[in-house]
Amino acid sequence: MNSSTGTGSEKSGRLLNLIANIVGSIGILGLGVFGLLFFGHRPEVPKTAGDADASKVSPLVDIVPAVLWDKPFHLDIDGEASTWRVITVGAEVTGKILKKSEESRSGGFVNKGDVLFEIDSESYRLDEQRLLARVEQAKEDLNSVDVEIANTNSLLKLATEDNRLQQDHLARIKSLNERKATSETEMDNAEKLELTSRNALQMQQNQLNALLQSKKTKQAALQLAQAELDRVRLDLQRCRIVAPVTGRIVDDMREEGDYVKPGDILVHISDSSRMEVKCSLKGEELAWIWQQGQQTNPAAIETSESQVSEGTDRKKDPFQMPQVPCEISFEFEGAETIWEGQLSRYEGTGMDRNTRMFPCRVLVQEPEKTRINNPSGSRTVTPPTLLSGMFVNIRVPIDSPVPLLQIPAEAIRPGDQIWIVRNGALKTLPVRLVQVDQEMALVRQDASELKPGDPVIVSPLVSIREGMSVTIHEPAKDTAAAAGVTPEAGKQNEETAR
Repeated sequence: MNSSTGTGSEKSGRLLNLIANIVGSIGILGLGVFGLLFFGHRPEVPKTAGDADASKVSPLVDIVPAVLWDKPFHLDIDGEASTWRVITVGAEVTGKILKKSEESRSGGFVNKGDVLFEIDSESYRLDEQRLLARVEQAKEDLNSVDVEIANTNSLLKLATEDNRLQQDHLARIKSLNERKATSETEMDNAEKLELTSRNALQMQQNQLNALLQSKKTKQAALQLAQAELDRVRLDLQRCRIVAPVTGRIVDDMREEGDYVKPGDILVHISDSSRMEVKCSLKGEELAWIWQQGQQTNPAAIETSESQVSEGTDRKKDPFQMPQVPCEISFEFEGAETIWEGQLSRYEGTGMDRNTRMFPCRVLVQEPEKTRINNPSGSRTVTPPTLLSGMFVNIRVPIDSPVPLLQIPAEAIRPGDQIWIVRNGALKTLPVRLVQVDQEMALVRQDASELKPGDPVIVSPLVSIREGMSVTIHEPAKDTAAAAGVTPEAGKQNEETAR
């Protein structure tokens, strides 16, 4: 009885707590809605008379006049120096390596003609002696044939004389026989003697022909023995392996005591007489280089056109790289080392499908001939030659066939645009950039409305609109001086623009 009473009271308490929670939640939600409706309006800020004209205030801007650029400019291209060619030196004879020079090890520098390896040549020397004896034997055989030919010629002369006498004797017997002054027996004997002499003559002639043919055979045997002797002597020379070019050993594969055979690779030599620089050109850079090539070598273009018009069989390369000179620079320890180079050829068949650029090679004819540019004047160490693997900068001088304008680099806006001041208002102009560095930029004058002397805005502005009124900041002396323009010139340009 008591337990059932306690259970009922607990259920009543839980129900009261649930009702209280629901009522409290509804009350809190109502207070929140009331506060939002009452305090949610933004208070109105009182306006002053000056605020009404705030949008009409012209922002102050710094300007620098555009300057006509009439000098050559440089295309700066990144590149990597590489070896002009790597020559593989291999064994050409069979044998054991008896000696290996210290210079033939990896990293060593060798000159053309230096001995790199010496291979055992004893077997080739024995072959040389054997073939020398064979050559002497062939010569003696040939001499014996000459003696036999001389003897046969002597016998042939005697047989010819005997045959002539027998023919004369036969003619006399025939004449007597016609006059019935001789017998038939004498006539038969005379014919028999003439036939015998003629047979002897023919035998000597056949012997001479056989000796002449034997002489040709002996001469061929002598030439064969001489050729084998020359081959053995050549193999003897090849037992001394020398450097074919002057350069540096890239790697070596063989040591003393190794047994080698023809075709085994011994070393790789990097030819140091010339060097190349690998680089890639953008489409617009290649266009400038083509224009420069047409200006520097118009005769080559006329020659190619004349060849095509004449219909010659030899076809000229339609995608030939213009031979434009350039400079290769490498900065080391604060100094710049410069080499003279020349654009040589394209690498591959055309455009790289991954980078959409044109890979090409720059040839350096004299990698050891350097020029130092040291602005600081301090004593420094520079590379004595152009080495493979150097990351260098290629400068290609370009004489522009179109007029260019120079403006500050900070005047270039996103989307290749600039801001200028015309009639006291801001005007946006698109430009075609030619070159941009840290300080200045070059743009094409023929591709935009920009003219020399136009005031170009270099100040940053938060927001702009076309035709908005601007005020030129007169104390912008430092910026104008940096571009070589005086404040008086800036005022004059602004007045001209107005």
